[in-house]
Amino acid sequence: MAMSNHSGSASFPDEQEAVQKRTFTKWINTHLAKRNPPIMVNDLFEDIKDGVMLLALLEVLSGQKLPCEQGRQLKRIHWVANIGTALKFLEGRRIKLVNINSTDIADGRPSIVLGLMWTIILYFQIEELTSNLPQLQSLSSSASSVDSVVSSETASPPTKRKVVTKVKGNAKKALLKWVQYTAAKQAGIEVKDFGQSWKSGVAFHSVIHAIRPELVDMEKVKGRSNRENLEEAFTIAETELGIPRLLDPEDVDVDKPDEKSIMTYVAQFLKLYPDLHHTVTDVQENDVEFPHLEMFSQDLQGMKEDRLMLRDLKVWVEQFERDLTRAQMTEASLQEKYQSFKHFRVQYEGKRKQVELGIKSLRKDGKLSLDQAIVKQAWDRVSARLLDWHILLDKSLPAPLGTIGAWLYRADSALKEEIIIQQAHEETANAIHRKLEHHKDLLKNVDGHKKTFQEIHRARSVNGVPVPPEQLEDMAERFNFVTSSSELHLLKMEFLELKYRLLSLLVLAESKLKSWIIKYGRRESVELLLQNYISVIENSRFFEQYEVTYKILKKAAEMYAKANGSVEEVENVMKFMNETTAQWRNLSVEVRSVRSMLEEVIANWDRYSSTVASLQAWLEDAEKMLNQPELAKKDFFRHLPHWIQQHTAMNDAGNFLIETCDETISRDLKQQLLLLNGRWRELFMQVKQYARADELDKMRREYLDGVATLSAFLDGANGKFSVPIEVSFLNVKMFVQDLEGIKQKMPVMEAQYKMITKTAQLVTKEIPQEEVNEMFATMKGIKEQLGRVKEYCPAMLYESQQLLSPLEELEKHITYFYESLEKVNEIISVPDPEVPPVAVFKQKHQDLVAYQENCKKALSLIERNSQSVLKFVTSSKVLHHFDRSALQKMVAEIQFTFQNMVKKSGDWRKNMEANSRLMKNFEDSRAELEKVLQIANSCLKEKGNPEELLRKHTEFFSQLDQRVLNAFLKACDELTDILPEQEQHSLQEAVRKLHKQWKDLQAEAPYHLIHLKIEVEKSKLQATVEECRIELARQDKQLASEGSEKIIKEHRCFFSDKGPYQLCEKRLHLIEELCLKLPESDPLRATLESSQKTLKELKSHIDSTYMKITEHPDKWKDYKTRFSELTTWISSTEKQLKKIKHGINDTAKYKQFKTAAEGIRQDISKQGENQTWLKYRFAILAEISPVTEIRKQEDELYKLSSDFKELLALLAEIEKILSTVGDCVQYKEDVTSALEDLITNSKEAQAEAEKILDTESLLQAQQLLLHHQQRTKRLRAKRQDVRDQISHAKQLQLEGGLPNTVQEDLQKLEGTLENMQQTMEKREEELQVTVNKWEQFEKDKETVVKYLNQASSALERILNFSSLESLSSELEHTKELSKQTLAMAEQAENLVKNSFEIQLGSKKKQFLQEQAKAIQEQVKKVEVTLEEDIKTMEMVKNKWDHFGSNFEALSIWITEKEKELDTLETSSSPLDMQIGQIKVIEIDGKINGIPSLEEEAQSFSQYVTSGESAHIKTKLTQIKRYWEELRDHAQRLEGIITENTSQQQKYEESLKQVQQALSEFEAKVAEPVTSCSSSAETYKALQDHMVSICSVFAA
Repeated sequence: MAMSNHSGSASFPDEQEAVQKRTFTKWINTHLAKRNPPIMVNDLFEDIKDGVMLLALLEVLSGQKLPCEQGRQLKRIHWVANIGTALKFLEGRRIKLVNINSTDIADGRPSIVLGLMWTIILYFQIEELTSNLPQLQSLSSSASSVDSVVSSETASPPTKRKVVTKVKGNAKKALLKWVQYTAAKQAGIEVKDFGQSWKSGVAFHSVIHAIRPELVDMEKVKGRSNRENLEEAFTIAETELGIPRLLDPEDVDVDKPDEKSIMTYVAQFLKLYPDLHHTVTDVQENDVEFPHLEMFSQDLQGMKEDRLMLRDLKVWVEQFERDLTRAQMTEASLQEKYQSFKHFRVQYEGKRKQVELGIKSLRKDGKLSLDQAIVKQAWDRVSARLLDWHILLDKSLPAPLGTIGAWLYRADSALKEEIIIQQAHEETANAIHRKLEHHKDLLKNVDGHKKTFQEIHRARSVNGVPVPPEQLEDMAERFNFVTSSSELHLLKMEFLELKYRLLSLLVLAESKLKSWIIKYGRRESVELLLQNYISVIENSRFFEQYEVTYKILKKAAEMYAKANGSVEEVENVMKFMNETTAQWRNLSVEVRSVRSMLEEVIANWDRYSSTVASLQAWLEDAEKMLNQPELAKKDFFRHLPHWIQQHTAMNDAGNFLIETCDETISRDLKQQLLLLNGRWRELFMQVKQYARADELDKMRREYLDGVATLSAFLDGANGKFSVPIEVSFLNVKMFVQDLEGIKQKMPVMEAQYKMITKTAQLVTKEIPQEEVNEMFATMKGIKEQLGRVKEYCPAMLYESQQLLSPLEELEKHITYFYESLEKVNEIISVPDPEVPPVAVFKQKHQDLVAYQENCKKALSLIERNSQSVLKFVTSSKVLHHFDRSALQKMVAEIQFTFQNMVKKSGDWRKNMEANSRLMKNFEDSRAELEKVLQIANSCLKEKGNPEELLRKHTEFFSQLDQRVLNAFLKACDELTDILPEQEQHSLQEAVRKLHKQWKDLQAEAPYHLIHLKIEVEKSKLQATVEECRIELARQDKQLASEGSEKIIKEHRCFFSDKGPYQLCEKRLHLIEELCLKLPESDPLRATLESSQKTLKELKSHIDSTYMKITEHPDKWKDYKTRFSELTTWISSTEKQLKKIKHGINDTAKYKQFKTAAEGIRQDISKQGENQTWLKYRFAILAEISPVTEIRKQEDELYKLSSDFKELLALLAEIEKILSTVGDCVQYKEDVTSALEDLITNSKEAQAEAEKILDTESLLQAQQLLLHHQQRTKRLRAKRQDVRDQISHAKQLQLEGGLPNTVQEDLQKLEGTLENMQQTMEKREEELQVTVNKWEQFEKDKETVVKYLNQASSALERILNFSSLESLSSELEHTKELSKQTLAMAEQAENLVKNSFEIQLGSKKKQFLQEQAKAIQEQVKKVEVTLEEDIKTMEMVKNKWDHFGSNFEALSIWITEKEKELDTLETSSSPLDMQIGQIKVIEIDGKINGIPSLEEEAQSFSQYVTSGESAHIKTKLTQIKRYWEELRDHAQRLEGIITENTSQQQKYEESLKQVQQALSEFEAKVAEPVTSCSSSAETYKALQDHMVSICSVFAA
């Protein structure tokens, strides 16, 4: 279950994203359909990438033309440029774009694209439409404020004021309010948001119902399913209202519908809402239909309350400031001042939230109203004064606590200081860096201050002076804040500095990128852009700089996030890092691609320029060549394919430049290419046939070259197959390499053969048949030879490779044999000395045996391998050209050589074995002896560190052995016996020389070791002496600056018994012992004398230095100075205390004496430390000073201690007496201060009471009265306290023996207090009576004014009535109002009387009288106006009734006459009777009734609404039209009847004529025809007969 829930929640954003994508795409397409030509978006995330669609949409929405990069081959830089243009346009409209940049849009990132489209929809549709709602105007524009409403209230009369409803919010709230007020509440539903409230579809129907009520049946809607409602609502909106269908039912009927999609759809209905601009007027006229008018009145009342609240705040703050100032000026102790400060701070903090809420700006521009500005200014003054007082209290603390307090304030302010964000990120980073350095410098002393403060906090005092505990705890809390926040604060500052440095780099990159991805100019401008890119990016190592900054920032962010415990702050930091990383990832790709793009543009410019120049020159030559002979033209145009390539390259480069360059250059390039392509086209149509001739020659050359190549290959291969080869490894290896080359070339040759075959087939179409036959014969021969080579080469190569391995082995064995043979010859060919060294002989003998064995093995292998090779070659079928004789001859030579070598080796071995043993012994012993002598001599001559040489040489000479010499001498004797006589002398000479060297070595070694020991001790002695001299020099140098006391201790320590000087004496004694062992002639014995002299000089220097530092006078300097200061202070302080003790009963000087005693107590603490220091210092100096001086100073110090103790006892006695006197004086001062404060407050209360009579309004008077009563109540409590204090003071005066003058002063103050109390109580009663009367006056006035407000509509109304019923209703209402006016007139008269009775200030009383008289005049005016209106309405009613009755009578007459005409029209009575009936209807007689009606209507038309007047005119026009129709009907009917009568007469006459004609015809028919003698006559007679018949029928 948990997994399913998780997956569902994870897919929810994807669903919302899909809904937004569909909705926004449809919305975009509805606007892009208006474009010419229209375009359509299919995939929003893909189609927006190039920026073309985005710019087109903004053009449609804004009506402005925007620059756009277009073309078939747009690259990413053009996409980014287009998107940048769009974003810059939106920023120019002051549309805030958060985390939206060009690269993200170009990448098609869904969240960024949807965010941008929502911003556009919100600005261009929702905010624009909601801003047109008058009643909700403040939702989309917060420019209006409380001031505008208040100013409109005070500037215009109350009866004519029309205030636009003020609703706080934004576009979303505006749209929601519109739905709630105009649609939802009419339908009886509740719309809370743009999510779940729309899921059922009822809300959509309510919006449609508000626009076109006839389209929706809300009762049916509430009974259907969600999907049915949504489908029908979207269909009706689309078909009936023309609202594009942006949503589908499945988009809305989900758990959480997407708010943005629904807002986008609903905002479209705003355009169709009827009569938007009269909404407010209608609302005011019908409160039942629009209940939000009540909300407006509540808002207005709230504004008034806000103003009153601000005024109360202003009064409180000003009073608080006065109290604060008074408290600061009051003289009191530090603890009392801090208690007072804390009391004020509690009041300040308690009021802070209310004040901050009150001065919060309600305007969009952030400006404050006048009342807010006054309150804010006063509040800022109070805040600054309170802060200054706090700082002063901290600084007033005794040092070092005062210093810590000042530092704590600076540190606290620094930690709470806000960072001001500059316009440029680099400036912000620099500012943060300066603050960071300042804060680091400020906080570096936090540990020292903290340590000092903790000591003071534990002691609760500073040098014995107590500190107010509450102030100390307050400082402790601030210290905790500083110490706990400082590290995090510094980390945050470092993070912010690096953050803005990184942002400055990003901004620089983005700004530069915009200047680089533009439409380019000429090559020079592009070159400048490239140079600028190299300078900005590469030369300055921009990417490295960014990476370094980012790494440091990442580390700082991790440290800051780790130190910060806020999850939200950590998320913000990580979000910034992630967003920056993503932004840099895209931006860096764009920046890196700029150089390649610029270089590509420059390369195309170069290619285009070069090809255009060369092609123009060639075209000029080619155009001239057209008139030359055919052969010349053919030769000239042989290279036409090359120029075709040049022409193609020119067009490619030119088209690229046209796409990437600006419009002017693109136009020039297009024109130039058009001209060149035209010339090329004309020329190419005339010379294109020459391109084929050059191609034919080329193919012929290719054929011949191919044949030559194949022939050379085949000749070489056949030669390799047939030339004889001697069988050897090198020859066979070269043959194999040749075969491998042939085999590798075979595929190439076959491909070559195929290629020339194709070429030949192409060529044969255009050459003679004989040449064709020759080509085919050649190709056939080549094919056959290729087949043979392909057949033999693999077999021959295989067998050759098989042979190669044994030949290689054979070659190695032969080589190895001859190498071993050469070594053997070298051994046996060396001239033999008579006595060669044994070791040499033995080695040579071993080598000879080894090489002989090698030769034997090699010979065996050679014979075996040669036989196998010869056998393989003999049996081969393809290697018949291999020669075997050379191999056989070589094997025979090797066998012969081996036999000779064996014989010579035997002879040599016999000669060498004789003398090898003796020679070996001699050489070994001699070498060992020479080695020992060489090492010993090197030791004697070796230079270096004496100590190291001594250790090494002692070890060597102790191991020297006599046996080495004895062994050498024995070997020499044995060798002498076998040597010739001429060589024995040289051998003996060498032996004597080596023996002498041995003896000399044994004599010299002991003295050498003694020399080394002396050198070692001498160097150590010099080092120790130098160390002593350095120490003595340092003591001399520091004697003047540090004093002698420290140096004496250091001197004694350094030159003690175990010090360096004692070590020098020991080393000198050892040197003396070593020198005695040396011969007297040895020069090294002088070392003893020089060392003794050096040590003697050092001893003298030590003694003189010690005497110098012990006799230095500075060690007693500080001691005597402090001793003198303490003696002087004790003497002066004792005199001062005796003076205080003498005058301590003088209470007037009590404070002076107390302050002096407190100061002495503080000084005693400090002087006690001086006394302790003197004792400690004396103990130290006693160790390094003479005894006489020590005793003298000890007596003086004892006397000083005794005086100090006596002083302490005297001070304690005086402090006890002062405490007793202080209690008496303090109580007297408390009583006096309380009385003075009470008197001052009483006077202020009386002065405040007088202000009540001069207040501007009753509310202010009531508030002031209430405040005055509360203050009076507090004064009563204070008076009781003062009485109690006076009683205690009297008792204390008796007990403490105070002067009688104090009692008299208290009695006077008590009498004054009683008088003031009586005066204030009397005045309070008078004020209460006055305020009560004023309150009753205001109530009566409000009643009358309320009536006047209701009746004011009668004064201002225009008598226009929409119907006779409304006239009657209004007449009755006016009569009723007239009766009420009579009662109000009486009440207004009483109001005037009361205004004279209220005891206010003259100005205010006059103002109330004028108000009452004005109201009385208004009531009279209303009374007169109502009487005139009643008369007018009665007159209009009579005329309207008369008009109605006349109109009704005329309408009835016309209806009756119309019925009579209809009856007559269907009547069957004779026509003569019908004519008589028509004449009876007198229609024209009623024509005068219509003008009469018009005159009656005109007489009261000015009192009728335009709609009703139009209705009356319509009725008159209609009745006139009815009369005209009646008249026309009667005239038409009369004409029809008259015409019918005429037709009847004509009919009767025609009937008579027909009857007469028939009679005549019958008579003619009856007569027989007898005169027809022929057919012609008969035919003529028949015709005459027929004519007569026709004439009869015609008649």
